[in-house]
Amino acid sequence: MAKNQISSESNFIVGIDLGTSRSAIVTENGVKGVVESIVGWPQDIIGVKVLGNSIAIGDTAIEFRELLEISHPLAHGVIKEGVPRDIEAAEELIKHIISLAEVPEKKKICGIIGVPAKASLQSKQILLDLTKKHMHQVTLISEPFAVAYREERLNNSIVIDLGAGTLNFCTMKGRIPDQNNQVSLEKAGNFIDTLLFESLKNKFPDAQLNLNIVKKLKEKHGTIQRGGGKIVAELRMHGKPRVLDITDEMISACSAFVPNMIEEIKKLVISFDPEFQEEAMKNIILAGGMSKVKGYDAVIKEALADFGDAQIHIIDDPVYAVAEGALKIGTDIPVKYWSQLGETAASGK
Repeated sequence: MAKNQISSESNFIVGIDLGTSRSAIVTENGVKGVVESIVGWPQDIIGVKVLGNSIAIGDTAIEFRELLEISHPLAHGVIKEGVPRDIEAAEELIKHIISLAEVPEKKKICGIIGVPAKASLQSKQILLDLTKKHMHQVTLISEPFAVAYREERLNNSIVIDLGAGTLNFCTMKGRIPDQNNQVSLEKAGNFIDTLLFESLKNKFPDAQLNLNIVKKLKEKHGTIQRGGGKIVAELRMHGKPRVLDITDEMISACSAFVPNMIEEIKKLVISFDPEFQEEAMKNIILAGGMSKVKGYDAVIKEALADFGDAQIHIIDDPVYAVAEGALKIGTDIPVKYWSQLGETAASGK
């Protein structure tokens, strides 16, 4: 008994969200950290001198991207399969995220990691193999399950995690959700960025644009609502700043996956026992970075009007919600029972 207690006290619990766009960590002692999910290496010796390092991660990689070989290792929210450089980048990203945790000496880091609802077994295994090198124990759970746990909506609820790489849907029915309770779509934030980029280039062929600029415009102005005034952006044409109206392009791009999203939500509502569908309709949660786009809650409510009165709850902190939910699970449930939650690996150290 004393040995088990000592072992438990030596564990240090963290919750991690490995996202296509951003990755976050929260720890049992209140430390939080977030980083852009991007890794880069200098292309030559001059790049090493300019950077002052042999690798760049997050904002530093974005700032110095012109002199770097860039990797976005988390395609659709999971580690890219079969690409050695991306696997190397993923491990560097994981090491960096763990370094943000400020793990006390002599503590064994144990982490719950949120992954897309329909991540493949192969991609999960790659992630387990990488993370167990740097953590004492790791367990993978679905991102929407983590959100549901954070919000304490574990029964008769629907979670939609609107991420950069995937849209993840999950029904909570008072138990750990399995594959039959979850859906992932690959039309998500990055898909919107590409559409917006292409439509702006088509309308303003001389505008100097890249996906990073477009992503920032979406995060600042994202909406599917009309009547809110013009959306204007200062873009450069032939090196000169110009103020341009991007209203139609923004609304059109952000609306692109709405039909797919509505179709999946309707299927999930119907999947509940008819006696519980009304309660599930009142517990629809929107999470993820794309939940900040204005109007998704209203369009879902309108689309479900024939089903009853839907109540849409937008998460208060999309940056840390998955990581916080993962941490809450990890601190509520003893580490020895984590294997019941999802795929688990231990370092043996």
